[in-house]
Amino acid sequence: MKLVVYIITIISLGPVPIMSTDVCIQECTCLKKFTTVNCDSKGWKNLIDAEFPASVVILTLNSNNLKFDTIDDRSKIEHLTKLLDLSLNGNPLDIIPAFNNSKITSLSLQDTSLTSAEFPSSYTGSLLHTISLSHNKINVITENDFLPLKNSQVAKLRIDHAHLLKIHQNAFIPLVELQSLSLQQNELKSCEFLSTFSLLSSVNLDGNQFTSLPQQLTTPGHIKEFFFRQNLISVIDDSSPLYSWLKMNYTNIKIYLANNSFDCCRSLWFIRFLTSSSHSVGDAPLLRCATPAAYAGRNLTTLNPDDMNCSGISPKKTWWTTVRIIGITIGGIATVLVSAIVVIVTIRLVKLRSGYTEIDGDGGSLPSAPLLASSHDFPFPQHGEEDDSISTYSTAHSRNTYGSHMTTASTAAGISVNDGDQI
Repeated sequence: MKLVVYIITIISLGPVPIMSTDVCIQECTCLKKFTTVNCDSKGWKNLIDAEFPASVVILTLNSNNLKFDTIDDRSKIEHLTKLLDLSLNGNPLDIIPAFNNSKITSLSLQDTSLTSAEFPSSYTGSLLHTISLSHNKINVITENDFLPLKNSQVAKLRIDHAHLLKIHQNAFIPLVELQSLSLQQNELKSCEFLSTFSLLSSVNLDGNQFTSLPQQLTTPGHIKEFFFRQNLISVIDDSSPLYSWLKMNYTNIKIYLANNSFDCCRSLWFIRFLTSSSHSVGDAPLLRCATPAAYAGRNLTTLNPDDMNCSGISPKKTWWTTVRIIGITIGGIATVLVSAIVVIVTIRLVKLRSGYTEIDGDGGSLPSAPLLASSHDFPFPQHGEEDDSISTYSTAHSRNTYGSHMTTASTAAGISVNDGDQI
C-alpha cells in the first residue's frame, strides 16, 4: 500500500527530468585534462543529454546531425566560457548558427550544407579570428554577409570548394583585420574585391577560372603572396600587372602560377620577365608551355625568346633542321649541275645528228690531211676510173667541177671507197 502511494506521489509531481550525462565518461574522447573534447560521429541530433566539461577549450562535433536551430542547443555552447575552437564540420546546418556572446576565436563550418555566407547579427562584437566555410554551396557572397563582423579580429578566412561564382567587390570591407584569404577551387573569374583590403598579406585563388592576371594586382598593397595556380591563364604579356611590378621594382612580392596552360609564343614578354625577375614567381621552375605544339612541355625558364621561332614555319632549331637545310642546298646545286650537263650533251647530240662537226668548237679540229707529193700519191682513182667515191668521215664531200672525171680529195684523211666496192 505504501508502495502504491509512493508511485502515485511521484507521478503527481510530474515527469522525472533527464539528467545530463558527462560526455567524457561514456561517449567522447577527452584529452589534456578535459581541455580537448572530441565527440565526432555520434549520431547526435541535439545536445539535450550532453554535458561538456567546463574546462573544454577545443570541441569537435563533426559528422553528427546537429542543426543548432534551438536555443537549448546553442546555449550548451555559449555556456562553455573557456571554449575557443569549435568545429561543426559535416553537420546539416543549412545556415550559420546564431551563437551569442561567445568567446570562440576559431569556427569551422565545412561541409555543412550552407548556401549563404551571411553571419547572424548575434556575431556583432565577436572575438572570431579564424573562419572556415569550405566545401559548401555558397554561389554568391553579398555586400552584407560579413557586416556583423565589422571591426572584428577575423584574420583568416577560408571558403574553398564552395562553388563560388561571384563575390561583391565590397564584401570583405568589414573584415578590416583580414590577413589571409583562401578561395581555392571555386568558379571565380574576377576579383574586384582585392583592392579593398588594407592588411591582407596572402590571397589564394588556385583552381578558379581566371584567363589572365587581374588588373587588381597592379597595385598589390600589403599583399605579398598571390596564388593563381591551376587556372586558365594562357597569356602573360606586357599588359599584365607584372609589367608594373617590374617597372616599380617590387622585390618582396611573389606570385605562384603552376599548372596553367601557357601559350609560350604569345608570352615571350613573360619568358623575358622570368630571366630577370624569376624571384617574383615562386614556382618558376614548374611553369610549362602548353602551346604551340613545338614547345609543349618545355619549361619557360629554359627558353630563349630570341631563339624561338613562332612563325609556324620552323618550330625549332634542331640538328635535323640543319641537316635538312644542307641537304636541300646540296640537292639544289646537284640538280643545277646535272641539268647543265644534260643540256650540253643534248646540244652535242643534236649537232652530231645534223651531219657536221665543229672545227674550231669545243670538240677540237679534226686531224689534218697528209700532204701528197704528186698526183700518183692520191688514193683516189685516176682519170678513166670510177670517180663516185664516198668518204667515211661525216664531213661533207664535194666534187670538182673543173673536170668531168676528176674527184676532189676530202679535207680529212680517210678511206675512200669506189661505188660498188665493199669496205
